[in-house]
Amino acid sequence: MIPDDNEEQRIIRIARALCRSARIDPDAAVDEITRPLLPAAQRDDAELGSAWMAFRDSARAFAALHPREIVRSL
Repeated sequence: MIPDDNEEQRIIRIARALCRSARIDPDAAVDEITRPLLPAAQRDDAELGSAWMAFRDSARAFAALHPREIVRSL
């Protein structure tokens, strides 16, 4: 079993990678330019800080749907 801290760090790494794959700087602030590129469920979230945070739910779903062997190194 992966400790919670390591699991959360892995989710953050996956979320940042998903953000980059959407051609968004993960550390960029969400603004009127980046908001249309975010996942639909996160577009109206006023509390987003950095853009990668909008991809956390997608990262958790990715990790849950794929075998541990695939996502272990991510």
